Amino acid sequence: MKQLGFFSYVTLAFLMGCSSSSKDSKEIVGVDLQSIDQTIDPCSDFYAFSNGSWIKNNPIPSTESRWSNFNVLRDKNDSILISILKDAANNKGDANVGAFYRSAMDTNKINALGIQAIQNELERIDALESTDQLPSLLAHHDMIGLGSFITTSIYQDIKQNTKYTVYLSPGQLGLPDRDYYVLDHLKDKKMAYEHHVEAMFELAGYSHADAVIKRAEIMKAETILAENSFTRVESRDPEKTYNKKSVDQLNSLASNFDWNAYYTALGIDQLDTVIVEEPRFVDAFNALLSDDLSLIKTMLEWNLINVCASKIGDEFEQKDFEFYATYLKGVKAMKPRWKRVLRSANSSLGELLGKEYVKVAFSKENKEKVDKMVDGLIGVLELRLKDLDWMGEQTKAQALKKLSTITRKMGYPSEWKDYSSLSLTDESYILNWFKCNEFAYKEDLKKLGGPIDKNEWYMPPQTVNAYYNPVMNEIVFPAGILQPPFFGIDNDDAINYGSMGAVIGHELTHGFDDTGNQFDADGNLKNWWTDQDKKNFKEKAQKLIDQFSAYEVLDSTFINGELTQGENIADLGGLSIAFEAYMNTLSEEEKATKIDGYLPAQRFFIAFAQVWRNNQTDEYLKQQVLTDPHSPAKYRVIGVLKNMPQFRQAFGTCSTTEHSEHEMIKIW
Repeated sequence: MKQLGFFSYVTLAFLMGCSSSSKDSKEIVGVDLQSIDQTIDPCSDFYAFSNGSWIKNNPIPSTESRWSNFNVLRDKNDSILISILKDAANNKGDANVGAFYRSAMDTNKINALGIQAIQNELERIDALESTDQLPSLLAHHDMIGLGSFITTSIYQDIKQNTKYTVYLSPGQLGLPDRDYYVLDHLKDKKMAYEHHVEAMFELAGYSHADAVIKRAEIMKAETILAENSFTRVESRDPEKTYNKKSVDQLNSLASNFDWNAYYTALGIDQLDTVIVEEPRFVDAFNALLSDDLSLIKTMLEWNLINVCASKIGDEFEQKDFEFYATYLKGVKAMKPRWKRVLRSANSSLGELLGKEYVKVAFSKENKEKVDKMVDGLIGVLELRLKDLDWMGEQTKAQALKKLSTITRKMGYPSEWKDYSSLSLTDESYILNWFKCNEFAYKEDLKKLGGPIDKNEWYMPPQTVNAYYNPVMNEIVFPAGILQPPFFGIDNDDAINYGSMGAVIGHELTHGFDDTGNQFDADGNLKNWWTDQDKKNFKEKAQKLIDQFSAYEVLDSTFINGELTQGENIADLGGLSIAFEAYMNTLSEEEKATKIDGYLPAQRFFIAFAQVWRNNQTDEYLKQQVLTDPHSPAKYRVIGVLKNMPQFRQAFGTCSTTEHSEHEMIKIW
């Protein structure tokens, strides 16, 4: 999915251990007692207290850059999904799913073809004689999923969301972020990338001399584009990324490129306006078109080879893995092929797999219970909004209106995508991948001029994740996250609220974080704040930015509090709301009843901390801090709990520790 800058996604995963106890004579699933390290004071490091034993006993597998509850739960899902794929491959399921899996698993054919699998695409690039031919080629690359230089997507106009419009976004760069090209302390990564580019060109059959020249061209062009790209912080600002231009204005902005021809080739006729996400990037792209045509062709060749590397043979895939996984993330060994293919199938044919997955994995009873939890959390947030002492009545009225209109999606779409126009064969893995991308593009293209599809999902139902969509003002929870042991009917309610409740609260709070609060109740990018209330909010958010910016996760590697502020706000608001909603379900007697030696409030916080238990490589952690709007797992726990007086009260001795010296930050 094309992820526009204004989306806030949260990656969450949980797998609770089981301990038998009794509550009303029922067996329940409680906190994972084996994970706890009793030698650690919960007030000094609650993350280590809750997870210390698990962290010691769960080293990172050689095929992973991190190991967490997310991985464990994903593996559980994979065992269901691979059965679906294999059945389809044996003609016991969807024909397209079967063809995709067979073609992707046929390594003999894939290796025999090698670079020849994309020879037709290489020849298209080689046939370029002038930049006049470039618009149709870039449109073709857009449709088949290559994203060369620029890419077009169809989505709701975020300032007029009753209609779909066209967005123009930067294409892909070879390194994970612009900072890798421009920051001095990342020069070693840039140099390693240069050598990787050269090696891949040689593997593709180019001479060493040609590969060296092409490497230099790639670094020249990508560095220019990176220098003119938004930072991660800038790209989170929906106002900054909303630059509506007429096609005539776009032609003036980048006069070396025929935009009319480009959009015509994309099948977009009578186009009035385009929303340009990063004008500086488009300007830099335009300047590159004045350069030698060989540079443009080299960029297109490299993007093609790089994007397709995992699908054109073992040699290319191994080289790709060695740089992107081993060097940049610290992964030692490649996952089994079936797992790699499953990831690709989930991305390309997500709802076809999901339709079968929910038949096996989704519980209607779980959905109903989660719905009740959502009701409880919304009730808590409503009361909090009414009681805010820093927000005036005018803004409160709008905030309450927005909360009252949030819609929810649970489990899976009410209407499944129609894949009948897609026809895959056993002929070629990469061609099937191209066809899936083109199918997805054409489905999006149909939206232009039509009504808004309020049933659309941006994650397939097997995903262990959740999201808030500000343009639809909706919270979405796929079936993959609504299942045991992440959430279950047999869980202690402290577990359900400390894990799933925190997720629900997190997504609700996204509607009021630094990005979400720029969208009104109807889902339009529109200010509904008084100047004073916005000032008050920013002052509170800045305190959270400062708190997280002070966390040093590795030597001289600090969290970017500004980049992560939206997720940190959502974590804090979400957990606080979930705790209050949980307490509202308990009688005074129940609040004083221990299970496994812990009171309900204590079990709630332990469950939350155990959600985030994980080990990760240093390389992964460094890349996460640079590129991810989420704080590293440990700090999502300790950073939030520092601001919760309920945590101090639950673990009474914390009132005498450094927690008591920290100024509490409360926003929602």
